[in-house]
Amino acid sequence: MRSLIVVALVAVTALAVPDSKLGSIECEMCEMAVKTVVPMLDQDTKDIENAVNEECKKLLHKIPFATQKCKKFVDEELNKIIKELESGTAPSDVCKKIDMC
Repeated sequence: MRSLIVVALVAVTALAVPDSKLGSIECEMCEMAVKTVVPMLDQDTKDIENAVNEECKKLLHKIPFATQKCKKFVDEELNKIIKELESGTAPSDVCKKIDMC
């Protein structure tokens, strides 16, 4: 019985770890995006998307399926980041405000 409890505890812990790592990756992606977007706010959205995608790929180049992760991030989060920055939110606060960090 004790062994079963230990195995169950290890399994639950193992399942929890990837979520926390994913959260930190998303936070890093957001912070990278903010740094990329700030000097480009006056440029075309498509140019900003391309720049963030390239920086994202550099950030995640060692992770399998990084291209898809970057595309999903840009599709789902980039407009929120741009809107926050355009509305005057400080770059250091954007990722917290949109719940990425």
